[in-house]
Amino acid sequence: MKKYSFCKAILVSVILITALVLSGCGKVRSVNSLYSQAKREHGACTIVSKSETDERTVVVLHDKLQDFDYEVSSYMVDISIDGALFGRTPTDGDTFGIALRKKVLENKKAELDEICAKYNSHYELDGNFYIYAPDESVAEKVSLECARVIQEENLQSRLDGMMIYTGGNEYEKHWDNEHYGSVVLPDIKWRTPEDELIDYYTEMAHIQTDENAIFIRTEKGTFADTGAKLDRVVSVLGTDYPQSMSDEVVFYYFKSSSGKEYYLCDFNYYDEENYQMAWYTNYSG
Repeated sequence: MKKYSFCKAILVSVILITALVLSGCGKVRSVNSLYSQAKREHGACTIVSKSETDERTVVVLHDKLQDFDYEVSSYMVDISIDGALFGRTPTDGDTFGIALRKKVLENKKAELDEICAKYNSHYELDGNFYIYAPDESVAEKVSLECARVIQEENLQSRLDGMMIYTGGNEYEKHWDNEHYGSVVLPDIKWRTPEDELIDYYTEMAHIQTDENAIFIRTEKGTFADTGAKLDRVVSVLGTDYPQSMSDEVVFYYFKSSSGKEYYLCDFNYYDEENYQMAWYTNYSG
């Protein structure tokens, strides 16, 4: 408890100092600054409207490539901890991604409606593209057909990374038993929930260990097989994590840049100081 309070005190102090600095010199960005960044990140555009105050700058832009409007903004937000206000700092907003996806679905509505009707399915856009399929047997077919149609609008790869999730009719956009799989543009490739986990842990391996690591296989074992200590396992509320030596653990095996084989496990583990945590691995660098 003392260690927690001490760490929290340090964190509050750091945030307080940062907040004081930001509140002293932080200010919202200008119209020209937001416009220049939008052009760099999203491509050619024109200004439709703009407004600028000490608290907020909002610029509505028209995308030239695919003919739709989106908004970029800069505005002040409060910095608070446990109800105490430590200052204000500027932050940015950008609706390009969702506006582009809405435009694409508008352009392809007739084709998407026809595909979903054929498979007794329906769809919606809520950040990503969700398909509600009647059962698992048609999930892959309807997803791939919709993905091919949407990919036709992926000009200059601006939809790369867009996910098409597919689940049952009662699917609530969570990773639950009704989740059938997904497609990630630009690849027109069906990913089962198992494939998604492999992709996820491969990304974690790239971030945590070797950016060029190549996935090899998965194996199941017990926590005892890892040689790790139970008291350093991170307990995350609402997730499964090993609590005994006999609990099952999944090993994701990779080949490193040097050709050595190593694994990443499906639980988080504290370092010796119980300060930092990461996915448990036998990677040695």
